[in-house]
Order: sequence, then structure tokens, then C-alpha cells
Amino acid sequence: MKSFKIHHLIWVLFLIVAALSLTFSVVSESPPLTNSERVSSLAADFACPVCDGQSLAESDVPVAKTIRATISTMVDGGSSDGDIRNFLVSKFGEDIDYNPKGDGLTGLVWVIPVTAGVVALFGTVLILFSWVGKEKNIDKSRGRSPFIENSPKWMWVSLVCVVAIGSGFLVAKTAGSRNPGDSISGEIRMSPRTLLVEASVAPREEAMEIYDQVLELQPSNAEALAYRGWMLWLGGELESSLSDIESSITFDPSYPDARAFRAIINFRGGKILEASEDLLLLDSLNSAPVIRDLLASSRFRESVSSELARNGDLLMALELLDSGTENDPTNSSLYAHRGWLLAISGDPQLAELSLISLDISLEINPQDPYAIAYKAVVEAKIFGKMDNSEKYVEQFKALPDQPSELIELLRLEGLL
Repeated sequence: MKSFKIHHLIWVLFLIVAALSLTFSVVSESPPLTNSERVSSLAADFACPVCDGQSLAESDVPVAKTIRATISTMVDGGSSDGDIRNFLVSKFGEDIDYNPKGDGLTGLVWVIPVTAGVVALFGTVLILFSWVGKEKNIDKSRGRSPFIENSPKWMWVSLVCVVAIGSGFLVAKTAGSRNPGDSISGEIRMSPRTLLVEASVAPREEAMEIYDQVLELQPSNAEALAYRGWMLWLGGELESSLSDIESSITFDPSYPDARAFRAIINFRGGKILEASEDLLLLDSLNSAPVIRDLLASSRFRESVSSELARNGDLLMALELLDSGTENDPTNSSLYAHRGWLLAISGDPQLAELSLISLDISLEINPQDPYAIAYKAVVEAKIFGKMDNSEKYVEQFKALPDQPSELIELLRLEGLL
């Protein structure tokens, strides 16, 4: 009798824990608190109508941006989630809605996972209570260990649990991916977003395979095309690289990463005007920090402007630098390079103006090595002010990081 009560208590506790876990998983997702959170949540619940496998929240194509703006306007106007859902479905059809209805065949997506869990749990409980009832007739005088006596029963319990868990994973996999915070059932999305995140930190060969997988799911994915093209270029496959990047720009002309990659490739190939055009277009887009850092750390804009000036297109070079400073007014390097191009133009009036740009650069960053070195050369060679030049040379010598190209410049000018 004592064994019977203990077993009953154990399985009652098991049922309580299971029920509480299920209840918590259903109700734990807190509703969005702000309008911005509501917009993000709703955008994640709808498919991009012109993309394959991306939600409105994940896609950057113009149509997706327009729909997100519409959702934001409706949310700010007081529309309920149901009103917004009905509006989008009426405009784009039911396929846009990731959350299926609770009727018809799509209702099985909601019903099957829960039903499978309930049936598995009910079967387990029936088996266990059947065993508990039989234990009343066990002859305790055998002196055998209860664990050894009941080992076949635990094997059956384990088998039922394995089957139930396996069924749940199978249903989840076939019904679509579930991201953190998603409900336990009812979402039927296949998104390449996690693959793209994985590719961004993977080695080159592995990343290429991941981009191929993404493009099998969504051939129009601008990000996968752009980054696969970039990887191909790094591997020396120029034609295939440009093909992917051109396709990326065709599918999404506003995707900044593709513009940046094409600008770099064109510049390396001697197509200076094409590179500058992409840079100017890039200034009107919202580039990711990694792209801005890539261009800034390599002084790419400065290199392109230098080639333009060397080819006799000083105005285009200055326009490119001015466009950069409009987007990044604290970039001292751009002001320094602008001053240098004006100084070496051969025009005395432009040389006078060069001091303005160099002084602005030094105001932004008094330790900018390019502004300091250029100021030293301009003061000595153009205006003949050796005292001022020596002051900047000494300041340059005190810098902990002295670019080799500037050291060479100062040596050629006889200042080091």
C-alpha cells in the first residue's frame, strides 16, 4: 500500500509539472508594449509578397518597406492587430499570413502538435496507473529490488517518451521554423535568416555552401547573392562574382552592401567612374556599420577621389568627398584628403582653400596623422612657412601610429 501511494504521488507530481510547463509555454509570450514593438511583431507574422522565404520584418526590398510603413501608420492610427491582418490579407491574399486559420486543412497545423502530445501523455498515464494497480498483488517476500522488478516497465515509459518527443520534433520541422519567443504551434515559416547569420561567422568554404542553400530556398535573396559574390571575388572568380552582385542589385537596388562590393571590385579593375557612382548612391542608403567600417578603415573613398583627381576630374573627386562628409561630418580623414587634393591642384586659390579643410580636420581630430602630415607639407612647400611646418613634423613624430605612406611623403619632401 505504501508503494502504491508513493507511485501515485510521483505521477501526480509529473502530471502537474507537465501541465504547468505546457501552460507556461503558451502564456509566457508577453504582448508588445509599444507601437514600435507591435509593428515589429506584426511584420514578422507576414510574408514578403515578392520574396521567397522572408517575412516583412526580414526583407529590405521596397515593397516590404512600404508595407511596414503602412503597418506603422495603421498601428499609430489605433487599428487593432485583427484589422491590420484582415487588411493585408484582403490586399495580398491569405498566403501572406504566416499564422494559418483554425479551420480546414490548415487547422491541422494547430491541432496536430497538441493532439499528439495529449495522446502520448494520456497513453503514458494509462500504462503507469495500470502498473500501479498490479503492484498490489506483488509478492514482497521475493526480496528483489523494486527497480529490477520494474525495469521492463521503465523501458516502456522511456519508449513512449522518446516517441512523443520525436513526434513533436517531426511536426515542428515539417510545420516550419520556430524562433525564440514563437508559439508552440501554428507558425509555418521557412526563413533563411538564421542561415545568413551562420554564414556571416563561418569560414569561406562553409559560408559559400550556406549561401547556396539560402539561394535554393530564395533565389532572389539580395544579401545571399551579394555576399556569395564577394566571397567569389575574394577567391579570384571575377566573372561569377560580378554576376551575383549585379543580380543582387537587380533584385534590390537599395541594398547597400552590394553597392559597396561592386564599387570595390570596379575600382580594383580600373573602373574609377563606376566605383565613384556606386559610392555616391551608397551615401543615400542606410549602410550597415560593418560596411561603413570596411570603407573607412581602407580609406576607400579617399583612394577613389585621388584617382579621379589624377585623371583630371577634380570636381568629381571633391563631390565624392563632400558627399562623404555630409553623411559623416566627424570624419577627419575626408576633410584632410579634401585639403590635400586642393593643395596639390596647382591652383594658388585652391591651395589657400586647402588650409580651411585641413584645419577642420584637425579641429575634429587633433591627432589625425594625415591632416598633420599634409599640413606640414603644405606650410613648407606651398607657403614657405618652415616654422609652422616643423611644428607639424614634430607633432607627427610624436604620434604612436605613423602610416608608412606618410613617412615616405615627408621624406620625399625633405621634412624627415
